[in-house]
Formats: sequence, structure tokens, C-alpha cells
Amino acid sequence: MADDRIVETEEDTQVRNTNMREAISNAYAVILGEQSVKSFYAFTFEDALDNQIERIEGKSTKLRPNVLDYIDKVESDVLKVIEQLKALPPDSFLEPDPDYNVNPTQE
Repeated sequence: MADDRIVETEEDTQVRNTNMREAISNAYAVILGEQSVKSFYAFTFEDALDNQIERIEGKSTKLRPNVLDYIDKVESDVLKVIEQLKALPPDSFLEPDPDYNVNPTQE
């Protein structure tokens, strides 16, 4: 009796393997896409508000301050500089020089 098995060439094997990988990849992409859509739909306006509230007044660290702490620090730094400037004698400031303008040109 003759052997009825199909003899597969190396190219046939490569095409079959590529087709299987493509099918699996497409199926995986569909699953990930569905998960992405579901998580997007699950994100509500209330979730967005909660995230912003947390960012503004939530937990704060020295490296990642919340917005309120950051504003307080900026205010404190500006007030310190103002006090230092007030303490300087008037003659420590340079007189304006019409030939030298430190400000950008205003067009």
C-alpha cells in the first residue's frame, strides 16, 4: 500500500507557520482591543473628577507635592525673595541704561 501522506516542502511549512502566527496574533489583538474599549467605557466623569481632586488636594510627598502644596511652596519662595529684596539698600540696584535692555523686545 502506498504512503498517502502529503509531503510538505520547507516553503509550505513556513507559509503554514506564518498563517498560524497571524491568526493567533489577530485573535490576541481583538481580545486586547475589547479590553481597551471596556476600560475606556468604564472610566466615568466621576472618575475623572476624583482623579483631579486627588491631584489637587490628595496625598503629597516632597518629590511629588499635590497642587495645593506646590502653590504654597511657590508663594513661600516668592515672599522670601520679596523680603530679601526689601532688605537690600537702594544703591545696590543698577540704574537703567538706555543702551542695554535686559528685557526682550516688545513688538
